[in-house]
Amino acid sequence: MKLKDKLIKLIKKQIGIEKQIGKSVEKQLEMVHTAAAKLLLTEMRYDARKHASILQGILNVIADSDSPLWESEIDSYVDKEVVKRELQRHIDIEQDTLNLVKEEIKQTDDEGIKLLLGHIAEDEDRHHKLLRTIVSNSYKIKS
Repeated sequence: MKLKDKLIKLIKKQIGIEKQIGKSVEKQLEMVHTAAAKLLLTEMRYDARKHASILQGILNVIADSDSPLWESEIDSYVDKEVVKRELQRHIDIEQDTLNLVKEEIKQTDDEGIKLLLGHIAEDEDRHHKLLRTIVSNSYKIKS
C-alpha cells in the first residue's frame, strides 16, 4: 500500500472517530447538570466537529495534489496583498481578544470560570500563532 493511500485510510478512520466522539458528547451533554461540565462538553463537541472538518479538508487537498500542503495553490482572483492585509488585521483582533480574556481571568476568583476562560485564551493564542504561520508562509494563489 502506498504511503498516500495509507494516510488517506488513517484520516478516514479518524474522521469516523471524531464523528463518534461528537455524537457521544452530545448524549453526555444531556446527562450532566453543572454549567461548567456542560460548557466543557460543548467545547469538546465543537472540537470534534472542527477536527473532522480539518481532516476532510486534508483529504480534499491530498486527493487533488501530490504537492506539500503549503505548496498547494488556491484558485482565486483575490490579490495576495489584500489577503495578507486581512490576515494581519485578524492577527491584531486575535491579539486584542487574547489580552481581553487574560484580563477577564484576573478579574475572577471562580476556578470554573478561570478554567473556561483559560481554554479560550489557549485557543486565541493558538489562532494567533496559526495566522502568523499562514502569513509567513504566504500560501500561493493562482493568478
